[in-house]
Amino acid sequence: MSRKARVAGMFLFVGLASVSAAGVAQAQTIQADNDQYSQISALQAKSQQQQTLLDQKVGEISDVGSRLSKAQSQVTGAQVRARQLKGQTKDLKSELASQQRALSDSKAEYRARARAAYKGGAVQSLGSILGDLFRPGNRTTVTDDFQAARAMFEGRQVIQNYQQSKQELQNTVKQLNQKRTGYGRALAREKTRTRQLNQRKQELQKAISRIKASRDQMQAHLKNLRLQARERARILKQAPATGGTTYGRTQELKIARNDIVARRVAPISKKEYLRLYKKAAREYGFAKDWYVLAAVGEVESNHGENMGPSSSGALGPMQFLPSTWRTAGVDGNGDGVANIMDPRDAIPAAAAYLKKGGAPENWYAALYSYNHADWYVKEVLGVAEVYRRLAGDNTVGPYTDLIQSSH
Repeated sequence: MSRKARVAGMFLFVGLASVSAAGVAQAQTIQADNDQYSQISALQAKSQQQQTLLDQKVGEISDVGSRLSKAQSQVTGAQVRARQLKGQTKDLKSELASQQRALSDSKAEYRARARAAYKGGAVQSLGSILGDLFRPGNRTTVTDDFQAARAMFEGRQVIQNYQQSKQELQNTVKQLNQKRTGYGRALAREKTRTRQLNQRKQELQKAISRIKASRDQMQAHLKNLRLQARERARILKQAPATGGTTYGRTQELKIARNDIVARRVAPISKKEYLRLYKKAAREYGFAKDWYVLAAVGEVESNHGENMGPSSSGALGPMQFLPSTWRTAGVDGNGDGVANIMDPRDAIPAAAAYLKKGGAPENWYAALYSYNHADWYVKEVLGVAEVYRRLAGDNTVGPYTDLIQSSH
């Protein structure tokens, strides 16, 4: 079977009954509104919790940042002190080496002067002279050996001074090495602490990013819900095309008799209905989505098989309320009147009403404006999806996705 044949015959295979229970629709609408407001309140509470958690994490990361700055300062100070100690140690070692060279030179000079003074004399004679020289109360005048004794005495003092200086330098170097070792350990500890604090900071930053992303997503969802709530409130102020009415069935039928044209016309074929749906959809800016307009006709009257009046007083193939038709009626066939019972007028009037309600940008809102009931929107979109699949059209839809994404 060709695509054209499938499209022409689809109305014979899809027979979904029209639902016009105004009381049920109103109850479901109230329940949906309550559910939405409850969801908004829950999201607001959750958003506040996320904000509190975010503030807590920001406080934690500020504390970690403060401790990290202190630790980094300590590391920097330890590094500077360690470099200073290293420099001092190097200078002292250099001085120690210099003094060791001087000591070695002094010892050599001492030995040379002693040999020169005695010209190779015996060591015992040297000891005797030194003993006499340093004996307490000795006032003996040394004549022949005085110069030798003096040279030896001065050399001995030089050696002792250098040895004492050498010991002091060695002790200082030892202390500096110990301090440098201590600073090295402290530096290692501070580096470990700094690394741990950096890791904690990164973890907190990731946590903050996750919380912010979650909060932003939640706030976006909350904003979307509020927009939907405002849109729903706006639509509810507008009279529905069909469904519930504030006038009541009797008053609606009175309006049909006195205020509008409601004359029965000769039935037309399903093929003609198909042509009218496509034509009206094209004229009102949603040619590709004519399936939705056809689905409204299916749900409302099964394409003219049930022309009403409904329990709420709706009439015609698109089941307009007479009170709504007074301002929404369209003279689609150009005969000078807008007849609620004529599909040539009613179908373009339905297309215009859907356009005013938000089609094709927001089909959910458009259909909700036509009948203020969520079940109705879902049913129409379900039928439209069946029509689309029977036509094998992949350029639009799927309309079932609009049900999931819009409510």
